[in-house]
Amino acid sequence: MQEASRILYRVQRQSAPYLFVAPAVIFYLIVTVIPMVMGFWMSLHRWNIIGRRQIWLGLGNYVALFHDPSFWRSLYNSLVYAAGVVPAELVGGLLVAVLLNSGLRLRTFYRLIYYLPVITPVAVAAVIWRWIYDPYYGIFTWAVRTVGLGPRDWLNDTRTAMTAVMIVAVWGGIGFRMVVFLAALQGIPSTFYEAARIDGADTWQLFRAITLPLLKPAVLFVLITSFISSLQVFPLINILTGGGPLDATRVVVYDIFDRAFGDMRFGAAAAMSFMLFAVIMIISLLQWRFLGRDVTYE
Repeated sequence: MQEASRILYRVQRQSAPYLFVAPAVIFYLIVTVIPMVMGFWMSLHRWNIIGRRQIWLGLGNYVALFHDPSFWRSLYNSLVYAAGVVPAELVGGLLVAVLLNSGLRLRTFYRLIYYLPVITPVAVAAVIWRWIYDPYYGIFTWAVRTVGLGPRDWLNDTRTAMTAVMIVAVWGGIGFRMVVFLAALQGIPSTFYEAARIDGADTWQLFRAITLPLLKPAVLFVLITSFISSLQVFPLINILTGGGPLDATRVVVYDIFDRAFGDMRFGAAAAMSFMLFAVIMIISLLQWRFLGRDVTYE
């Protein structure tokens, strides 16, 4: 009897971790792994949800993308968008975090102000910014008139549409980066700064020799996650410009959406999704390879 109880206890003890982890694993399989496998299977077919028979193409959808100017145009737009938004969010978030960590009065109020865009729904923010960019009575148009520039339809001009969308993205993204940098700044021991001040270091030397090196893990995290989110931008583009004018803001995810639900070419859209996944993976690995060498989390 005692032997049976020991065996039962041992089985319970060994199986308990798996039982606790099982719900999370099953959920991850349902919402991530299984859709990913189905998406890859779809990308190998001429897939139409209306028709019953799906035609096997093998790698045909992927080969077609390499000869598709629309895909390269949307990928170029996505990279331009990320190249403009990510540095601005990173530098802006770091500057705001440093200011709010410097003993500024009303810090809680400023933190709230800078974080408000993060919790504002994208659809609401986009509608507000459409009004701000209005060529006749928008605040942005009024501001540029005060410096002598003429009115312009910022969201419907091929020369300004992408920049206008970038400004909205940076406005909405600085708050989250600020929180990450602020948490990292508050984790730096004050004794480092006190010792450096005794040695005669000024504010810039403190920032360059202590703050920046100790912020490397946070900078790498913000850089990688910002590139990933920028290359996956969709709702902002969809509401502000709809990919226009003349495809000037047509990014990859918008192109995927249009091919799937506009042209009903789900196979081609799935193939483009995996191409975007490959691009994001390569950029993330390069960032980790060249910028993550000196990063430690001790």
